[in-house]
Amino acid sequence: MRKTMHNTFRTTTSKTPWYQICLLTLGGVISNHAVADEVLPTDDPAVEHIIVTASRTPQNIDQVMASVEVITRGEIDKLQPKSLADLLATVAGLDVARQGGAGQQTSLFTRGTGSDQTLILIDGVRSGSATLGNKAIENLPMAQIERVEVVKGPRASMWGSDAIGGVINIFTRRMSAGEYQLGAETGSDSYVSGDGQIGVGYDAGTTTISLSAEDSRGFDAREDTEFDDDGYDRLSAAIRGDYRVNEQIVVDWIGQVDDGSNDYDNSYGANKNDYDNYLWQLRGNYQTEQWLSTFAFSQSRDYNKNYGNGIAKGDGDFFETRRKQVSWVNHYQLYNPFTVSAGVDFYREDINANTDYEEDSRDVSAIFGNALFQDQKWIAEAAIRYDDVENIDSETTYNASIGYNVTDKLLVALNAGHSFKAPTFNDLYYPESFGSKGNPDLTSETADSYELLLRSSYAGIKVTASLYYTEIDDLIEWVCDEFWNCSPENINEVKITGGESTVNFSTVGLDHRATLSYVDAEDQATGSQLIRRARKTASYQVSYDWQDFELLGQYEYHGERTDAGQRLDDYQLVNIALAYYVTPSWTIRAKANNLFDETYQNVLGYNTPGSEYFVGVSYRGFSL
Repeated sequence: MRKTMHNTFRTTTSKTPWYQICLLTLGGVISNHAVADEVLPTDDPAVEHIIVTASRTPQNIDQVMASVEVITRGEIDKLQPKSLADLLATVAGLDVARQGGAGQQTSLFTRGTGSDQTLILIDGVRSGSATLGNKAIENLPMAQIERVEVVKGPRASMWGSDAIGGVINIFTRRMSAGEYQLGAETGSDSYVSGDGQIGVGYDAGTTTISLSAEDSRGFDAREDTEFDDDGYDRLSAAIRGDYRVNEQIVVDWIGQVDDGSNDYDNSYGANKNDYDNYLWQLRGNYQTEQWLSTFAFSQSRDYNKNYGNGIAKGDGDFFETRRKQVSWVNHYQLYNPFTVSAGVDFYREDINANTDYEEDSRDVSAIFGNALFQDQKWIAEAAIRYDDVENIDSETTYNASIGYNVTDKLLVALNAGHSFKAPTFNDLYYPESFGSKGNPDLTSETADSYELLLRSSYAGIKVTASLYYTEIDDLIEWVCDEFWNCSPENINEVKITGGESTVNFSTVGLDHRATLSYVDAEDQATGSQLIRRARKTASYQVSYDWQDFELLGQYEYHGERTDAGQRLDDYQLVNIALAYYVTPSWTIRAKANNLFDETYQNVLGYNTPGSEYFVGVSYRGFSL
């Protein structure tokens, strides 16, 4: 007899030296205008319409044959979110489940896929834990974010493992030379925060330095476990800069450090988590009229320690991931309208923990290519990638898209893609503990996806709509025998069908945004919806600018879902935000979340925030 342990995120849940990878020769293309945002510094407002994550090539967002969304710093300031979960909650096709308030463990489901099947990048750098296989998005500070690019659908052909549901690329703050900003905020649950950014200019470039700190008492995450408040604190610093060597060569760099702690409820073990994470990247860009070559070296660290509830900090469990990454991407314009690109990636994952893993490091090397054809009516794109993951079968992934501009305001496209997720170190090598043990014979989870995309813009009304289908095979599920000896196996299959739409328009001085999503993510073994995913979600947002005031109202609908075999009711939230520009430099902001104090759960047994209120002030200026 076999019993199944359900993972909380789904119904279940030869070494190549880096210098050899770097010596591979590549080819590729890019349109000259498209280099702007991520290669060359610019203040051009048109940058808001450029996206780099979909194909690792800057493209006009209206010509990308994928469901994409770009959230700018201006929109972040208007929304005043307290976490990335708040920011992404109304993006069509994304669903969030949180075990308590801000700072508590958060799961992000992109088009019904698992929270470990969306790749999270920080300035293009792969981040997160190699033992758990995901990024703790609850620890990301909003004050450090300049821009978020969301690409929905498979992108393993560009980025490799984990990009089954999509890719979320988070870019750190960028200020103009001499520009600076200071801010402070306070609010419910003893929340206080402060942040500052400054742009330092010099003859050949600009460097932005950012600092932020947050602290909150929080509230009781679970009433049936520990009767206490579960708060958090975090301190973050970031740097982002560039230096132009000459007309062809630009060097840029990023660095970020996050340090903090979270309290959580647990009746049988640790109830406090400390984290200490960092990443940095140094990148060189060589550009001519037809050629762009980018070489980047980066490193990231993800460190977590669990203790408390009678466990001394020195005796707590800790898990650390260190990841060194090298990438080389080239773009080359053969002739108009045909462009090609190619590149190589290499990264080494090393883990360290207070328990001994059978293997504590692995190398991943990859080579990929992309071709794009575009004229006035037709757009065609194809990408292919080969990943060699140490001690696991290699994977070949692809994306293929074809689109037709019915008019200059209407694009219809068909997309297909094959993607994968490599098993984590916990899946493969977790040491035997209380009858549980990893399985080194696991293979990667794989997925095939198809999408019909429509994008139109008529009379000031912009519409993006898509229908999609994804079939995921060899999902890893922890399985137990009659003696509760448990190990993971590739046994589960999931079929996901869904549709989503986003509409933006303006009328009588009001800016409107509406989204609608439907996701049917079915476990083929049980015929039931995967846990913690709502089938139906919708949102409506309206904003109005009047003289020195900026007012925003937001409505969210989240349909019913299940967790651990129990039904969780649907719920509705209303949020409002207000900004008053006292002077061109001084701004006062106020925010009310869950205005009508809705009581709801999106994870069984965990409380969620009631009505919350925040007020803040910021000063923006320019030094001489």
